Amino acid sequence: MKKDIRVLLVDDHEIIRRGLRRVLELEKDIRVVGDCANAEEAFSQVEKLSPDIILMDIKMPETNGVAATRRLKEKQPACKIIMLTLYDEYIAESIEAGADGYLLKDTKYEELAQAIKQVYESKQSLQEPGSLVEEADLVIPPPADIAQLKSFVQQVEKTLGVSIRQTIGSQEGTAIGIILKPTPLNIVLHDLRSIPSVEKAEDEYQLPAGGGFLDKIGAQLRPRTSPVRRILVTLK
Repeated sequence: MKKDIRVLLVDDHEIIRRGLRRVLELEKDIRVVGDCANAEEAFSQVEKLSPDIILMDIKMPETNGVAATRRLKEKQPACKIIMLTLYDEYIAESIEAGADGYLLKDTKYEELAQAIKQVYESKQSLQEPGSLVEEADLVIPPPADIAQLKSFVQQVEKTLGVSIRQTIGSQEGTAIGIILKPTPLNIVLHDLRSIPSVEKAEDEYQLPAGGGFLDKIGAQLRPRTSPVRRILVTLK
């Protein structure tokens, strides 16, 4: 019989804890074993409940989520912690503290449940190679006119805070190479999907075979200094 994933919620807002409990209890293989309003309660509950996953808020009074994560990882290194916050400015601190995942609070329910399962299975830890994105190719299929692409590039620079490495385009499609500070993939996808002109953004996009323009992207883009994610972006 498959073991349920035991989850502990840590957030100083009761309404958020109740909402998280309500949606997570819809999953057959996830069980919320407790919830805490602050870090001190969390330290005590972890000892009693031995959760598999902790959903940890960052901005809490007294001991914040980053400091709590660091302390919990020192005492309970096997416990996996996913930071859950409204802000993406604490990524570097969370990684340094030992967090295993990082999600924004407006993440869709399906993505939250999937992240819990992935972290539990150790497939999507922030500590694993390749889970942080530093360079990416945004592949945009036709049709997309010059005005659309120009507007999209401006939105990407503003929303993701990235540098545009280079752009390659023709009637067959466009590839925009970007460089950004190390950021969890789920945050990159979330930010791309928040751009009004974006219909969808998909990771692990495989270019079609056949020798066309898109097949040549890898060869045409400049030499890379880090692993590159390829993301398919469909514009509205």
